[in-house]
Amino acid sequence: RFDTALINTGTGGLTGASGYRIGQVRVVFSIPGRLAATLFPHDFEVPQHLAYIEWFSPSTARPEANHLMYKIRRSHIHGDRMASIVPLVNIRRSIHLLPKFGAVAPADWKSSNVLEKCDTFFANPWSDRHMYTTLI
Repeated sequence: RFDTALINTGTGGLTGASGYRIGQVRVVFSIPGRLAATLFPHDFEVPQHLAYIEWFSPSTARPEANHLMYKIRRSHIHGDRMASIVPLVNIRRSIHLLPKFGAVAPADWKSSNVLEKCDTFFANPWSDRHMYTTLI
């Protein structure tokens, strides 16, 4: 499975969610030194570990009134999932997402495939006290 995480987009601070976005970590990797020289300028410090992230939309401005959770969706460009490679140190923590569904959840949704089958989720601030203080 591929975990979801709260990721610093470059302006995130030590507290709060401003400057962070939710993404799904698809792979963590490093670039061997001999290849880094061909991929990056010689004066660029290549991070030791990188992560390939598929992004969710920025959360709604306000949480949903019934449960105080922020709604997010998969981000797409021309029908493909929007993705980036970020330094691993930009990942702040994991985040629990709940799939959005109607009166009944589709029968084919399982914990192993719901991130692929569902497009809209709620970020759960109630998963632990640290997430609560970050999102609320």
